[in-house]
Amino acid sequence: MKSKFIKALSALTTVALLSSCGGGSGTETSSEKKELTGTKNTIYEAKDMSKNPEVATKRKDTLIIGTEAPDGVFNPVLMESAYDAYITEAMFDYLLKNNAEGEIVEGLAKMPEASDDGLTYTIKLQDNLKWSDGSKLTTKDVAFTIKLICDGGYDGPLDLVNGKTKIKGAKEYQEGTATDISGIEIVDDQTMKITLLEKTSSAIYDFATIMPMPESYYGKDYKQGSIDSIKTLNEKPEVSSGAYKFVSYAAGEEVKLVANENYYDGKAKIKNIIYKVTTEDTRLQMLQTGEIDMDELTIGQDNVESTEAAGFLSYQYFPTNGYGYMAFNHAKPALSDKVVRQALATALNREKIVDSVYDHYASVVNVNQSKVSWAFYEGKNKYEYDLEKAKKMLDDAGWKEGSDGIREKDGVKLSIHFVGTSNNPVVDSILSVATDDWKELGVDFTSEKVDFNQMLAKQKAGEFDMLFMAWGLTANPNDADIYTSNGSYNRINYSNSKVDELYSKINSELDQEKQKELYKELYTEINEDLPCIFMYQRSDMWVMNGRVKGFDISPYVHYTQMLNKITLEN
Repeated sequence: MKSKFIKALSALTTVALLSSCGGGSGTETSSEKKELTGTKNTIYEAKDMSKNPEVATKRKDTLIIGTEAPDGVFNPVLMESAYDAYITEAMFDYLLKNNAEGEIVEGLAKMPEASDDGLTYTIKLQDNLKWSDGSKLTTKDVAFTIKLICDGGYDGPLDLVNGKTKIKGAKEYQEGTATDISGIEIVDDQTMKITLLEKTSSAIYDFATIMPMPESYYGKDYKQGSIDSIKTLNEKPEVSSGAYKFVSYAAGEEVKLVANENYYDGKAKIKNIIYKVTTEDTRLQMLQTGEIDMDELTIGQDNVESTEAAGFLSYQYFPTNGYGYMAFNHAKPALSDKVVRQALATALNREKIVDSVYDHYASVVNVNQSKVSWAFYEGKNKYEYDLEKAKKMLDDAGWKEGSDGIREKDGVKLSIHFVGTSNNPVVDSILSVATDDWKELGVDFTSEKVDFNQMLAKQKAGEFDMLFMAWGLTANPNDADIYTSNGSYNRINYSNSKVDELYSKINSELDQEKQKELYKELYTEINEDLPCIFMYQRSDMWVMNGRVKGFDISPYVHYTQMLNKITLEN
């Protein structure tokens, strides 16, 4: 399952939430736009395994998965990038998972039972759970993990203190005025109760973000008020609960895992997994030569045709539950002006950018939600490309061109420094389109390219005017963490009191039909205020060697959810 919290991803590896829906064999080659609603998975099976390279056929007990270089944060409460998440999810399991329809189902825990007032949840773990070292996995480990998330020194992406789900006593623990969280009650090794400060429609989803961590391993040197001792173990998660367990990590090269014989859902059929670092320039070639067995390719007609031409490669593609976006840093005076944001969107030919990269496998979007979701509402403003209209918008708002051709208002120059990732065709396309048009619009536009982990660092430090990234969403459409003023993922300094109010109403509303109306209001406001330039929803394309059997991936079911079931067949 894709982690229940939202992860920042590079454009080329949006981790969609997984759901397995099976699809027809064969591929569509029409030049018409693909419909990106629903959760249908299109599956293409390899046609000629006789072409499979010897280097691949000789690997009998090892699956090699290509990945962008991870940051080495293999920690269930600290991982943020998709690359760290994939590897971490292979080693740790969630309390709860998604099914194909995006519904919450059992994981390490059985389905929680809520009290009549919706404030207390009883969680019961599955029978006979063990850590990879053979020790017992208990509710004390779950409570320990929640304590880490609520610690005053915690700086990760999860929030059970001030977020959508607020655990009773978590604030006091965070502030150091209590040594335990009063809302957590350990009944026995398998049963616990969690009491909230207020009822919320997000509780079941937020419980599903929790990957228990063994207190015996991570808690040895932990002291309330600091999680530094936890961070020292990011690159060596030696005790875990998932289908695989840690062997070694060589930064920038590979991560080695081996099957966990104590996995509660059955020992994996493939003994070893190696995550090998690939790039946009190398991953197709490494699939073709048999050096790797599986990777995610940027979907487009060229990659589809190249995959089919190999003969021994299969692929699956499905609508991404996520979107690409160009973020504004709202702390920058010029970009805090809504008209500037709207004009920049209007002066950007998004259709041209998207088509140049994804062909007909993606479409432009105008809100912070994918068409996969039941909550999706398109918004009224289309921001269709019109450079002259954009110029007039800025003129009318008082942004006048100076002698140097750069617009200015109240002494503030319209200057933008854009940051994008290297070897990223979306970034390349953005720059090829935006540079000239935004210059003609009167923008002092500069840019730089960095690797993905440098991008995350710049984002966290606020060292950008605009940047390009993508969000992978979860089954819960409530992404208040990103767009509320104090959201744990709000790293663009966005603040809108109406947006805050609507998210608050959504969070406390338990009726889905009423939620849907509130989401319509929310997306109408965000579509108008435009905290980001929303770029596209695409399809995700996973390519694998034809001898790899058992994967059935789609928007809500992550491949890591089925790692113990897959096989290598000759």
